Amino acid sequence: MRIPAVITLLAALLAVIAVPAAAQMKTSADVVDVAPATAALSAAPGARIDFDVKVDIARKWHLYAHGDSNFIGVDLVPDEDFPLAEFAAVYPDGHEGEFFGEKVVMLEGKNVIKASAQVPADLPKGEHALILSVVVQACDDKTCLAPAYMPVNIKLTVK
Repeated sequence: MRIPAVITLLAALLAVIAVPAAAQMKTSADVVDVAPATAALSAAPGARIDFDVKVDIARKWHLYAHGDSNFIGVDLVPDEDFPLAEFAAVYPDGHEGEFFGEKVVMLEGKNVIKASAQVPADLPKGEHALILSVVVQACDDKTCLAPAYMPVNIKLTVK
């Protein structure tokens, strides 16, 4: 009977220790802010719309440019229910750097992802939610945080 009591006591102790540690664990979302430059757009059916997504990286942190082959690069991804067609994004160039001996292209500070998409000719008039995610992995000069999928929501009114 003593072994189950000891196991229960150890499990309870581990739970008390693990909760504060997990609560303090940072993710990339803790050091990166994303937001649409304009929260609401309007367009006619068949029109092509342009929109910007602002990416603000905290001081002393960096992201990897889109397409980086060594680490997770920043990416703007439409939701599976995204109602527009021919989505395209143009990413900031960044600057060359080095992380743990690997040559990388980094983004720091304030950046903008420029995006565009086609409003289908048959998209009904009215309001539509454009839901996207910005995928980021923030690093400083010593470590990388867990990647984050950060939501971006834009309201589109089809006239």
